[in-house]
Amino acid sequence: MKRIVFLIGFFAFLQLTFSPEVFSQGRFIRRLQEEAEKKAAEELLRGIGIEKTEEEKREESRRMGTHNREGGLSVEAPDVAASIGVAESAYSGKDFRGTKMALRDAIWGVELEIGQNVLASLPESVSGLRSVSGADNVTSTGMGFVGLLIERLYESDDLQLQVSIGNDAAILGVASLMLAGEYARQQSDDTNYKHIRFQEHQAHIEYDDYSGYSLAVPFGQSSIFVLKGVNFGSEQEFMSAAEQFNINTIKQKLGEK
Repeated sequence: MKRIVFLIGFFAFLQLTFSPEVFSQGRFIRRLQEEAEKKAAEELLRGIGIEKTEEEKREESRRMGTHNREGGLSVEAPDVAASIGVAESAYSGKDFRGTKMALRDAIWGVELEIGQNVLASLPESVSGLRSVSGADNVTSTGMGFVGLLIERLYESDDLQLQVSIGNDAAILGVASLMLAGEYARQQSDDTNYKHIRFQEHQAHIEYDDYSGYSLAVPFGQSSIFVLKGVNFGSEQEFMSAAEQFNINTIKQKLGEK
């Protein structure tokens, strides 16, 4: 009986949280995790600043000890079904903290699956640039269900195109601040920043002699699409490549409205 009650409760929770294709992050969870999102946003904002020089990085490495040259931990997506089983056992044993952690892992696994589905919807080649094998990346903080980041890299000779898709209110909050800053710059005489309409969305594009072109497109309630292009000959050439990404398709895969 307890098993039935637990499973009914959990799947009712998923119904509130996800669409039938488990692509939509629930507003209910976002309300419960409001404080976590604020803290995550604060951490992201604290991370915005002047990048350290190589000498500063070496000095920090010396203070922390010997620099590690190789190695790392393998990363595996949580097994959703197994996490549900762990949550059930923890719930039966009145281990509510363990239940919460296992449910978090289950939804984290779903988020990573969402990210993989978004990656699968992206083009394999863009304007003659092929996606770099092994460079695809999907990450989720797994802490308070805050932050899903999807990345793909395209290259051909000296041309490079990198797409990053962020999903969640914390990331969008930082993006909004960035857009506000760019709007302020646009009001000056600087011609390297401007606001545009991109596939029916407000966006901004910027250019830098060193890093090239960058396009940022907030969409839905809590997502942003960022495209960076290096060594493109003109704005028109870069925007032609950008048009090969469909924001509405990405929005659908993320379960955004």
